[in-house]
Amino acid sequence: MSTVKGDPILISAVPRPDTDLPPRYEDYEEKTSLTINFDNETIMTGIDSDPSDDSDRSSALFASFIKVHDNVTQFYTTNYKPIWKILYVSLFIGYLAYFITAMVKCSVDKVRDPTPLLVLTIVVLAFFVIWFIRKRFEDDLYKAFVQPVIDCFTSKQKLQTFVKILFMIAVIVGMITLIVTSVWNRPQNLISLAGMAVFLIILLICSAHPTKVNWRPVIGGFTLQFFFAAIILKWSVGFQIFEFLGKQVQTFLMFTDKGTEFVFGEKYTEHLFAMKILPVVVFFSCAISVLYYVGAMQIVIGKIAWIMRVTLGTTAAESLCAAGNIFVGQTEAPILIGPFLGLMTKSELNAVMTGGFATIAGGVLAAYISFGVPAEHLLCASVMNAPCALAVSKLLYPETEESKLKTTADLQQEEKKERNILEAAAAGASASIKLVANIAANLIAFIAMLEFVNAVLSWFGSFVGVPTLSFQVICSYVLMPLAYLMGVDWKDAGLVGELIGMKTFLNEFLAYKELAGYMSNRMDCSGPHLSVRSETIATYALCGFANFSSLGMQLGALGPMAPSRKGDLAQIVMRSLLGGIIACLITASVAGLLVNDDPSMVYCTFMSNSSAILNSTVTGVSYNITTILNSTVTGGSYMYNVSAAL
Repeated sequence: MSTVKGDPILISAVPRPDTDLPPRYEDYEEKTSLTINFDNETIMTGIDSDPSDDSDRSSALFASFIKVHDNVTQFYTTNYKPIWKILYVSLFIGYLAYFITAMVKCSVDKVRDPTPLLVLTIVVLAFFVIWFIRKRFEDDLYKAFVQPVIDCFTSKQKLQTFVKILFMIAVIVGMITLIVTSVWNRPQNLISLAGMAVFLIILLICSAHPTKVNWRPVIGGFTLQFFFAAIILKWSVGFQIFEFLGKQVQTFLMFTDKGTEFVFGEKYTEHLFAMKILPVVVFFSCAISVLYYVGAMQIVIGKIAWIMRVTLGTTAAESLCAAGNIFVGQTEAPILIGPFLGLMTKSELNAVMTGGFATIAGGVLAAYISFGVPAEHLLCASVMNAPCALAVSKLLYPETEESKLKTTADLQQEEKKERNILEAAAAGASASIKLVANIAANLIAFIAMLEFVNAVLSWFGSFVGVPTLSFQVICSYVLMPLAYLMGVDWKDAGLVGELIGMKTFLNEFLAYKELAGYMSNRMDCSGPHLSVRSETIATYALCGFANFSSLGMQLGALGPMAPSRKGDLAQIVMRSLLGGIIACLITASVAGLLVNDDPSMVYCTFMSNSSAILNSTVTGVSYNITTILNSTVTGGSYMYNVSAAL
């Protein structure tokens, strides 16, 4: 077989100029010309299809395919509604069969806990039932039930006043009952109430217009915060719900390890923070972006914003931004109202920035959970801080102007940019790069700066016989009163004051990492540690971006969104930072007011070379636990969680 050397052969088939292609294939008569380029010489050969057998069969086959396609399309166009109904019913029946089988198998074999599947099914079913009712009967239900109530209230002023007074009395009685039940067995919890009063006085002293405070958003914000706290801290069902959600979040975040291992290898845990903690931020940001794409985040944020707007009387813009801060960060939440920042009053701008300082982003919340900080308390703190931030902002900078963004009708949201769910996931992962880099860079810089400051302080202290002088030591002494006012035990006030100082002057990431170390020490009974109560209060106190490193981030993010308001933003940013700091402290005080010692925890005090004998009864079985310590401990309080498997 011979070969011909030369340039590559280019062959193209093009319609002949004298051929007009009809719209239907049946009328198409295949007439083309074949162009061959060989050794830079072009040869054009006309090829007219002959009515051969192969050509006829191909034409007939293609024509049949087109006919079938047209018939299927016409059938679907005519009957698409019944088709989708049948599909939905089939999916429902299939899932119902699966659900019943799973429940029966779990109850018989007891190999898995069916609670997550049950909760997921109930939530999805409730969502579809509500969606169906609203779609089919919303107007009728509104006219039959809601409109008569509204008409009755608007027409009868006395009835409206009576219902408001009755509601206020019920709220006050409920709050007093919760406070009394909290302090009945532990009167020291009243210290947290005194701390809240001190923080409110500080806010009034620093207020821009103390005589023009509108007390409705202030009282409403603190009341809403109080009941959010009561749901998890005083109601066992509420605590179990948040605990369940926290465990599901932890389980979900564990899937990050697979992606991390693929990228960095099996030994990625040797670089724990960079390759274990930070990838969690990437994965969670991806998940949040997907939830935004499918519309779930907008629904949740919108409902929370509506609750705060009705309860607090705040405008739609600041309520929406405050609700967004529960899930996203201080630079992302304002994007929800980005086009309207230029129209906002100074009080509204202060509310936006205070909300950013007083809350944390979902990505870093995931990182704190991976540290070992209790997820249920982090979730509760994120929710509590949103209404508290609005209340604090309205104390620090009361509204003196007329808002242009009072209702949701004034806010027109931008449409989604992503075209599909995969693009949304990729966009979320890419968006986290800046956040991850910012976290890593800040930690490198601040830890290095902290070591330098500590070295300088130690150098100065060595001349007066205090070589252990450090930034942490100074914060522990200066901020001990604040920690004590929040309800922290005095023996733990120094360590919690140190954490507050690290969070405020350096970075909340450093503070939570230090808190996680104290928690680990308590579990191992080694090194400095806190009581469970102090750990809980500290968890709430640290849950916010209120530190000096966030000032530049806030101004850098909001400035480009509202260039005409850069001067106003710079003028009020320090007051907003103060509001964010105090909002976190008030949230911690509310937690300190409602938290009681866990009865399942056993406190033991050891002396050097001593034995501690604990006698406890668990579910009717008596246990004798003897712990012998041979150490240099001269005295201290240790805590054990006594549990046993029967």
